[in-house]
Amino acid sequence: MSAAFDIPGFLREPRHTASVATVTPRGRPALATMWFELAEGRFWFHTPTSGVRPSPFLTAAEHGHEVAAMVATFDPPADVRQVRVTGPARLEPPEPTRVRSIYERYLDAWSEAWEAQASSDDLQLWSLAPERGMAVHYPGLENTEPVRWSTQPNWIR
Repeated sequence: MSAAFDIPGFLREPRHTASVATVTPRGRPALATMWFELAEGRFWFHTPTSGVRPSPFLTAAEHGHEVAAMVATFDPPADVRQVRVTGPARLEPPEPTRVRSIYERYLDAWSEAWEAQASSDDLQLWSLAPERGMAVHYPGLENTEPVRWSTQPNWIR
């Protein structure tokens, strides 16, 4: 019998990225890899606002639409873990401290350039409330039962 999967511990490990998906206003799928932080019961992201087209993720957040995210490792046989979540997204007010906290999960050293980006008006902070989800792990490629939830679990808060 394998040990229980420490889902919040896994999500707080540094450097794991999230694959984030939504649907554009035209009904087309949109997928991106993003830096994130799990805090206060939400997944937090920071997305550029400039560009030819508006970001489908920011559009979804602006309208409170569903967004999906997956954080996964795949290094068999020792490390095969996956957490998938879906829930409504929302735009958040500027909060450079939160953005810095997201970035520091991925950076070896903080710099003036990263500080400028973290406080840039060209980027928007947004979050995802993981209302539904599933988590699986396969220690030694052993089959384990997935953990599923359809309301936000206590461990995520």
